[in-house]
Amino acid sequence: MANFFKTTILGGIIFLVPIIAFIAIIGKALQITVKLAMPLAELFGISSFGGIAATQFLAILILLLFCFLAGLAARTKRAKKFVEYLEVNILEKVPAYALLKAKSQNVLSSKEAQDLTPIMARFDDSWQIAFEVERLQPDKVVIFLPGSPDPWSGSVAIVEAERVTELNLGSLTTTNILKKLGKGAAANLNNPDDFGKSVSG
Repeated sequence: MANFFKTTILGGIIFLVPIIAFIAIIGKALQITVKLAMPLAELFGISSFGGIAATQFLAILILLLFCFLAGLAARTKRAKKFVEYLEVNILEKVPAYALLKAKSQNVLSSKEAQDLTPIMARFDDSWQIAFEVERLQPDKVVIFLPGSPDPWSGSVAIVEAERVTELNLGSLTTTNILKKLGKGAAANLNNPDDFGKSVSG
């Protein structure tokens, strides 16, 4: 029980850090754009827009414009090379940057996640719920071994195809079982029909 609380609290911290960082960055950006918006509001002699202070309204518009221009710039090869240079030479030296980047980005798109095949991977004396990613060879399978309660944090393994049994479950049902620390497995895995065929053939 103590370990459960510990891992849950740590998971919550990891989840909240990028959100807090995002809010802090947006707040700082708004402080800067407010300074730019103040002279514009005075120039046009406007005090408010629909009940919102003119400086705040213009600050948000300026920030959105900057984000739009940055998005356009991000599409260019020079910008991508510049960001890669910053990451390799500066940002990766900042503690926890790699962790924050990984947590703030989607590992897979929803379409890619749905395409993963839920499986049971057999090891020496146990079975583990996993996902088939792709075939490496006719008799080898690349699988993702998810964690719990975070199913998108885990490891990748290559196993013999005979160790893999497909599950007749959707990826959403499978990830929900993992998020609930296995709760719901009895309802979904006790039925032999829930197990598909071995993927060795």
